Amino acid sequence: MKNQHNGITVREYEVLKLIVDGYSDRQIAERLCITIHTVNAYRKILLKKLNANNVASMVRIAILSDLVKF
Repeated sequence: MKNQHNGITVREYEVLKLIVDGYSDRQIAERLCITIHTVNAYRKILLKKLNANNVASMVRIAILSDLVKF
């Protein structure tokens, strides 16, 4: 299943939302029952899909484009 924005999957959206909410990699991994390595992989995918240079710009893009509510 895909989100309507930038081809972001539901799982990628879940990771993005938790990043925007300020959760650490370890907390995200625990909440979603995945490894920290997988969290890092999702972050890299999201950076590319959102055309962001770093996590701060990714969060800004996600909020400004209404991908997530803050």
